[in-house]
Amino acid sequence: MKGKTFLWLTFMVLWHGVPKALQVSWAMDEFVGFGLPGILGLPMTGWVKVIASNGERLTMGEIVQTFQATLCGIEQDETLRHEANFVERLHALDVLSKDILDRIEDTLYVHGYREDLASLYRRATVLSKQLDAVNTSLFQRLQAQLASGTATQTTLHQLCEVYVKQSSSVPSRIDTDEDYLDVFINGLLGIDHVPEETIYPKPEMIGYVPTPARAIFTLLAHANLHEHDVFYDLGAGLGRVSLLVGLLTPAQAKGIEIEPAYCRFAQQRAQRLNLSQVSFMNQDAGETDYTDGTLFFMYTPFTGRLLQQVLDKLCNEARTRPITLAAYGPCTLQVERQNWLQPTFRQTFHPDPLVLFSSLS
Repeated sequence: MKGKTFLWLTFMVLWHGVPKALQVSWAMDEFVGFGLPGILGLPMTGWVKVIASNGERLTMGEIVQTFQATLCGIEQDETLRHEANFVERLHALDVLSKDILDRIEDTLYVHGYREDLASLYRRATVLSKQLDAVNTSLFQRLQAQLASGTATQTTLHQLCEVYVKQSSSVPSRIDTDEDYLDVFINGLLGIDHVPEETIYPKPEMIGYVPTPARAIFTLLAHANLHEHDVFYDLGAGLGRVSLLVGLLTPAQAKGIEIEPAYCRFAQQRAQRLNLSQVSFMNQDAGETDYTDGTLFFMYTPFTGRLLQQVLDKLCNEARTRPITLAAYGPCTLQVERQNWLQPTFRQTFHPDPLVLFSSLS
């Protein structure tokens, strides 16, 4: 953030007798690191209303004016309602969520109810719903296009290029573990929420963490899957990997997931996209029959002895035929120690490595 001029809005809060400082920051030409006005082509006086502070306490009127100016800038930007401006719309939704709705809630909590702030909150809520509706309509149309089954590989790559452009690696402020390509892919696949878990995971099992879309694309670009291949995703979660295998390759994809709610969710998404070659099985990865598998993928679904048990099972499969194993994340270290595997490709997606291995004959 070197060279950026930050100005601070600070007001002291007496909360349960303990003085606290509630600070909100804006940047003159960069909004929390994303260059928002420049990205969206907005003037400096557009969305981000900066109030200079010389250390004196700002009035509530100035705080309200800040929210008002930011909200008006988004309301008046009609380009956000154009389907093609997906990334810009996500930026707007981020701002509405984090810099208007959340901060108004904080202000109301500290200072009590104010009708002017409540009115701004209602306007921001309506606007968020309107922009979300644009995305919903967009994804419904694109899902129907993919479900038609015509050249889905080319279509999917083209859609990513058109709607995400060069912002695929920019983290979303709503969820910093996902970038805008992840958000777009989730929308395409219909992954709109995480179902509530119904079982308690076993020791050494890792909870649901989605594989980044860019890592999946890289994996499939180097896996060279054909019609005779059977791809297994061990710990499939909500199905993102297997669904993309079904859209981008001619291979059969099987997702193994021990959580029943996740498994049902993923199978429903496959059916919506007419991916008959993609299936999900509610099974323990350590007890699954892998006799037809040719490529196995794992994004650290388990650790320790449980991971080794699954690797030993795959080693037995490798004695009957050549197989490929793709590992992503921390489990890669343990996979690399297996003497029956040799690495053939490696790429790091900070901070996690993606490594492809071939079994030794």
